[in-house]
Formats: sequence, C-alpha cells, structure tokens
Amino acid sequence: MSTSVDNERRTPRLSAAESRARILAAARAAFTRAGYDAVGVREIAAAAGVDPAMVPRLFGSKEALFTIIADDAFGLEPAFEGPIEGMGERVARHLMGPIAHSDAEDFDEFAFLLRSIGSPTAAPILSAALHATFIRPLSEQLTGPAVEARAALATAYVMGFAVLRAGLGSPSMESAGEEVIVDRLGSAIQACLTP
Repeated sequence: MSTSVDNERRTPRLSAAESRARILAAARAAFTRAGYDAVGVREIAAAAGVDPAMVPRLFGSKEALFTIIADDAFGLEPAFEGPIEGMGERVARHLMGPIAHSDAEDFDEFAFLLRSIGSPTAAPILSAALHATFIRPLSEQLTGPAVEARAALATAYVMGFAVLRAGLGSPSMESAGEEVIVDRLGSAIQACLTP
C-alpha cells in the first residue's frame, strides 16, 4: 500500500523529449571528457537521470547517439564566410585568437574529436560528420578543379594548427608572433582555396 510519503519521493516521469534532451546533454559532456570508447550507456543514463533502457529506446545504440552528436559538432565558423579572396588570412587570424578552455561539463567540439578519433568505431563517424558539415560546405564555395580535395587540405591545415597550438600548447607557435603565423598559415590555407 502506498503512502503520501512514497508519492512525494517519486520523481516526476519525464517525457520522451525531456529524456532525449537530457541524454544528449549527458552524452555530449561524457564524450567530451572521456571519448567514445571510455563512456558507457549506463554512465550516460546516470548522468542524465534516466533509466539505462531509455538510451537504446530513444537512440538505438551508443553508436547512433554518438553519430547524432557528431553530426551537430562541426560547421563552418564565421571566418569561413565571405569571399574566398582573403579567407586564408581571416581563418589564420581566427585560429590565433584566444584559446577557449571549457569545463568538463561543457561540450567542446575539439576535445570531442580528439578524445574519440582513435576509436575504430568513432573515427569513421567523425570523418563522415566532418566531411558532411565542414569540408563539403567549404568545397561548395570554391571554384576550379578538385574542390573537395582542396577543402579537405585547407581543413587539414586548420585542424593540424589547432592540435599543435590549442591541444599541445606549442611554445614555438606562441613565440613565433601572430603576424608571422597569420602570413604563413594564411598563405598556405589560401593556396588550397584558390584554383
């Protein structure tokens, strides 16, 4: 027989939309903090405050959940908007901006990518998402031959620089001086963008 005390202790039942939103937020934070292979469905569910059965019920699998997050993780930033002429310099200046470090609770696209890229399951998902939401849209702005390959090369410069500067904290990069880096990196990126 239930009592009024029992009823007060029960947590309100969440709607599917609320459960889905909580699971996505918890998964973003967990994958950012630890990467795909180190995070389990039970951990995500506990952080979301939902029954572990809700994750496969709402998303199908951890892989499908990761795919949804990866598909929303990447996109062209404002530095990639505008005319192709001068884009290399705009992007290089953007990359030389302040390095944002987020809390483990926040979603950080860079950490999300780096912490899961070594996973045989996550790497193809990340590649597909990066190509669909970053490389292909960038290639659509380009003219001339091999636009997607050139967009991928420009992306490689951006990602490599970000890893060296923000991920590894290269003292050589920091001591080189902003104008030197903007000139050299901007020229390399621009060479990929211009036919």
